[in-house]
Amino acid sequence: MSKHHIAFLEIRVLPWRPRRRTINPDDLRDAAPDSLDFFDDVAGLVIGVVMMIVLYVAAPVVAVVLAILFLPVELGLVLAIAVLLLLARFTGLIPWTVLVADGMEEERREKFRLLHRAVRRVRELNGGGTPRVVWTWS
Repeated sequence: MSKHHIAFLEIRVLPWRPRRRTINPDDLRDAAPDSLDFFDDVAGLVIGVVMMIVLYVAAPVVAVVLAILFLPVELGLVLAIAVLLLLARFTGLIPWTVLVADGMEEERREKFRLLHRAVRRVRELNGGGTPRVVWTWS
């Protein structure tokens, strides 16, 4: 191995990579209803204004009540997912990644099932010492 290799233990908080999704604006315009038909008469305008006032008053109250009711459920779900991800990581179901950077070539990633093997590889490439760690979200 060359002395120019620098290796990092890459830890992803989320082991999957979310894909970016885009929506075609023309599809949105075609699917939207023609809202001008609703406000053709005065009754439609009055109903629309009353509904907007009700929504502006009721929506924050409903949002606060639902947030208070579902907070324990959401916290429990987040904690359960975090524990499951940690168990999957340390049992080897989600591999550890060693990121090898070289000034001449592109970066490459090596995968290891067990943490001690990944750390050994990082130390081997860096010539010993404390392994460098890179944290990424996905």
